[in-house]
Amino acid sequence: MALTTPNDMARGLFLQSVLKAIRALGDEALVNRCTAVCGQKRFSDFFNYPIRLQLQLVDTAMPALAARYGDSGQALWLLGHCVAMDFLESEAGRTMQVLVRGEPKRLVNNLPSTYQVSVDGERSVKWLGPQCCRFIMTRDFMPPEFHEGQLVAMLERLNASKIKVIGRQTGVLDSEYDISWQ
Repeated sequence: MALTTPNDMARGLFLQSVLKAIRALGDEALVNRCTAVCGQKRFSDFFNYPIRLQLQLVDTAMPALAARYGDSGQALWLLGHCVAMDFLESEAGRTMQVLVRGEPKRLVNNLPSTYQVSVDGERSVKWLGPQCCRFIMTRDFMPPEFHEGQLVAMLERLNASKIKVIGRQTGVLDSEYDISWQ
């Protein structure tokens, strides 16, 4: 949180998805604790909010979710997976699915702009083979496990098989993900 600036924003749609995921993985009491900490119970989908609010939600939820799911890495992966599934049910997510026409490669090529719908930061894709790439994120505040869950969920939705996503931190706010599928 110390690295956030007033320019670091997240779309309300994404924050709503984080709350829904916390509710699904935890319970209503955990959601109430999270919203009390950030001072907001609801977010408007197309309004931008300081990224600090997202970090407060996740930070508050993590101890309970980590205890329930074994560790913080697994809890973050599940949280990311749930957030992506919720995004895919949104108007923006359904539009993205129409645009990629069920093709995983088209999805991956559109990931930089898809992420831009929700949060600030820079993203790029470097292809290493026909179904293998490296997805690079800079100035992103969520840990790799969270994004691994999101990326797997998006590829699952397109019925890709043998999905493999391996993320690693490359800097304080930078990470990269080796993605492959069949």
